[in-house]
Amino acid sequence: MYEMIIDVDQMREDLPAIQLGLAVARQQQAFVAGVHIIQQIPSVTAIPDALAILEAEEESARRRAPWWQELCRRSNVEGGWEVFRGPYVPVLAHRSRMADLLVCSAPAGNQDFPVGWDNVTRTLFAGGVPVLLAPVAYEVRGAPARVLVAWNGSGESTEAIRAALPLLRKASEVHLLDGWRQTLPGFGPPALAVGDWLARQGVVVRQRRAFDPAEDAGVHLLREAEAMQADLLVMGAWGRSRLTELVLGGTTHYVLAHTHLPLLLAH
Repeated sequence: MYEMIIDVDQMREDLPAIQLGLAVARQQQAFVAGVHIIQQIPSVTAIPDALAILEAEEESARRRAPWWQELCRRSNVEGGWEVFRGPYVPVLAHRSRMADLLVCSAPAGNQDFPVGWDNVTRTLFAGGVPVLLAPVAYEVRGAPARVLVAWNGSGESTEAIRAALPLLRKASEVHLLDGWRQTLPGFGPPALAVGDWLARQGVVVRQRRAFDPAEDAGVHLLREAEAMQADLLVMGAWGRSRLTELVLGGTTHYVLAHTHLPLLLAH
């Protein structure tokens, strides 16, 4: 059975991550776990008052199980409610290893950390599970139907496509931006027939175009997504280190900071 986790950082029914996650779960007939994490910082464990507050928050969160079950019932999906207390990233990364997809709010909406050091992208980097991100201002109309896939031959982009296959098979229109750059024979990996592979996987690519990932790739990807009115962009994440991207800039950093549509990322 396809398994999904929605990171319920805010218990709001109108949160795009929750709406998008439930829409995808309904489309995929998936089991969806709503996971709420009570952030516990080790330095405060010795403070009795702080621990009492955390315990009260945990108990309050556990009492929200009926709320989550009602959301799942209305979405016609099977789901469960889980509450954990501990360091956010290790807990979410550990739990997400038993899922096919993790759904979260896009980090650009979180001003507590710079993009790339927020909890969500650190979980992606640490846990290895593909992540579906929903911008906090995105209007969800259902599961993604028009999808732009960015591929450059990297392991990250290939893993992103693999993770997106269940959604791509259900999409009404898929466009592929092919950023593979040829190398001299024997000096790099061989070209992969990504179009043929997608066809064998039951994905119909409506349009395939080449692009140069070295030239403002982030700007180009978002421009192409807007042009096709995409409601999902699939791409690999952190081809370089997060520190390098933060200092020098990079495609992942740019797209995370500027996207207005959901992203499916894999590392």
